Amino acid sequence: MKKLLLGTTMLMGAVVLAGAAHADGAKATTTKTGGLSVGVGGFMDFQAGFASQDSAFETGAFSRQSRFQTDTEIHITVEGQADNGLKYGAVIELNADSSADGDADATSGNGSTGNADKSYLFLESSAGRLELGTNSPVTSTMQVSAASIAHGTGGIDGDFYDFVNIPAPFVTTQELPAAEASEGGHREDANKVSYYSPVFSGLQLGVSFTPDEGDTGTVAGSTGKLNGDNENVFDVGLSYSGNFSGVGVNSALVGEFGSSEAAATEDTSAWGLGLALDYMGFSVAGSYTDWSDSGLATGSTADTQHSWTAGAAYATGPFGVSVTYLDSTGSAGGVGSTDLDFKNLVVGADYTLAPGLVPYVEVSFFDTDDNVAGTADNNGNVVLVGAELTF
Repeated sequence: MKKLLLGTTMLMGAVVLAGAAHADGAKATTTKTGGLSVGVGGFMDFQAGFASQDSAFETGAFSRQSRFQTDTEIHITVEGQADNGLKYGAVIELNADSSADGDADATSGNGSTGNADKSYLFLESSAGRLELGTNSPVTSTMQVSAASIAHGTGGIDGDFYDFVNIPAPFVTTQELPAAEASEGGHREDANKVSYYSPVFSGLQLGVSFTPDEGDTGTVAGSTGKLNGDNENVFDVGLSYSGNFSGVGVNSALVGEFGSSEAAATEDTSAWGLGLALDYMGFSVAGSYTDWSDSGLATGSTADTQHSWTAGAAYATGPFGVSVTYLDSTGSAGGVGSTDLDFKNLVVGADYTLAPGLVPYVEVSFFDTDDNVAGTADNNGNVVLVGAELTF
């Protein structure tokens, strides 16, 4: 309770100081060179985390109950337009923290030892948009869930997992692919090709192809074939956005299919469906994902791996608040006693204090259960207080 009161007090103090400072968000600096526009922007996020969990899990990097961390990136965007109307350019997102990146928990699956999160070329015309390089697949960019309306650090898809000890087999995110079911599951730094169709009557189709999830950046950085990840991975997404009598609708159906490089591991076959509605500042959203036996041992009888989310939010002017919930069931290779259940309830709030500056507070209540008698299950809460500057 003391941690929650501390976080709330800090956020309210920032709100009081805001006064008339609220304005539109900050914009990246843009210059012209050689007929191309080069924009420089990014963000810096500082947060204080206060964690409470079962003592058996307070080991190693998680032995400290309170910790500061930062996440900083520099984004470079290059844009041009040919005489025939073709738009083209590149996006480079560079890590700018003292360590490899802003993820304090290297075991969470979200860390990277590279100096860039994303780097890709793009071509865009009336026929659609093509992205070439290391960028998020369409299942990540198009998916709709309770996290889509979350405030704070992202609710159920936020940063709570950096501060508590949750083993990788537990599914702490609603995102695909299922074969990497821990937080940060997508190999966003794997080389891929993505295509987004134009929007027709609110409908849009997206497709991504990743030859090898272990191929990141140059050939020298590749983990090679048969290293245990997935190959020939196809991500597909179909989204719809519209407005009916003032009610905004955003929905998506996504799927991912790939071949395992390990003969002893099942191929990836997963799908997800999500819906979000908003009206006069109020929003509700939910989703369901199913990944069957993806990533499990070949021949495993387990096929009930799934998750669902639900959430509600309200935003007015510079202030926003949300409540999001995730319930997931994974597997360590079998069914029944080996099911891995994870539950997470997150309350978050943020306030635009000044152009580009957003302080926030977020409280996460989580519970893990491996359904095995005699083993310790982890449960607790995480209070995050921070501020993000986007420029």
